[in-house]
Amino acid sequence: MNQPLPDSYSVYVSNSIDGDISVFSLDTQSGELEAVARHVAAESTQPMTLSPDERTLYAATRGARPSIIAYSIDAATGDLSHRVTAPIESSLAYLSADPLSRYLFGASYGENRASVYDVERIADGIGKPLFVVDGIQNAHAAIVSSDGRFAYVTSLGSDRLFCYELKQDQHGELAHLDALEFDRGFGPRHLRFSRDESTLYVVSEFRATVAVFERDRETGRLSAAGVSPRPAALAHLKDGQVRGGTPIDPETLATLVWGADMQLTPDGRFVYVSERTTSRLITYRVQPDGTLEYQTFIETETQPRGFRIDPAGRFLVACGEKSSHVAVYGIDAESGALSLLSRCEGGNGANWVEIVARVAPSLLTV
Repeated sequence: MNQPLPDSYSVYVSNSIDGDISVFSLDTQSGELEAVARHVAAESTQPMTLSPDERTLYAATRGARPSIIAYSIDAATGDLSHRVTAPIESSLAYLSADPLSRYLFGASYGENRASVYDVERIADGIGKPLFVVDGIQNAHAAIVSSDGRFAYVTSLGSDRLFCYELKQDQHGELAHLDALEFDRGFGPRHLRFSRDESTLYVVSEFRATVAVFERDRETGRLSAAGVSPRPAALAHLKDGQVRGGTPIDPETLATLVWGADMQLTPDGRFVYVSERTTSRLITYRVQPDGTLEYQTFIETETQPRGFRIDPAGRFLVACGEKSSHVAVYGIDAESGALSLLSRCEGGNGANWVEIVARVAPSLLTV
């Protein structure tokens, strides 16, 4: 079941070019998005994650002096207050929080590594990682199971998914469990669990398809269950390729798939993928056997890198790296179709979205 719908949500969007974080209020009755505040962060502010209690927002910056910045969240207003900036060694493409509130996990695309950070040390401004796994070519995302026992890291450059056991009482140490290989040229990017974590989904940057894995929750091991077909919305494009090395001319780039983010509705019925070349949000329906079937697409903000679905499964909030606006879509519970409800002016280089339910003042404890 989806969570009850609050009166409003706080929406946070990181703006890489502006080096700040936008705060918005989302009215759950009308779907209207209203700008509340903007908070200066640092050069190239990108991935963000929430603490399990949703009282802290963490943001990783990727400029000349990379860092993890922690902000306190006002439960009633949703506004942010800077708590600490912890310098780190790696430029992180992805940041996630341990569900047990012990660690932060980062994936570094350029340094080819995954890092484990101690939350308490970050709170003291110390960004030295507890543990590092090197040799993960173009590491792009790292997530942890809700029991805090297993971590999964995508390697876009080697077409592999690395599985680790988080050793208990070993200060964040990751023990290699398995490495699964995708078809050559898949380009695994982001990954998400189903609600019960019996399924793991991995989106392809180069095809915008989704690989489905069955997951043993006791052992953490994965078994391949299939890959969604190429969506009709991208039939005119060719498979993408690794970026960031040898320059590729713009005319060629315009012909290549460039998948980015992936989100699931809380009820597990629909999976959405953002594709940056066409600036489209693609809808997949989850079939009874767990495989995905392409449904439809909708045009969205230009070059959509990140988006988020609210905890109740009613809204999808999307931003674009080349758009100065943030869009809110209503989600049809039966078909999964998206309909534009509102747009609000935001920042430049928008790339990551987080959503938190606001708490009514009468429910706050002193």
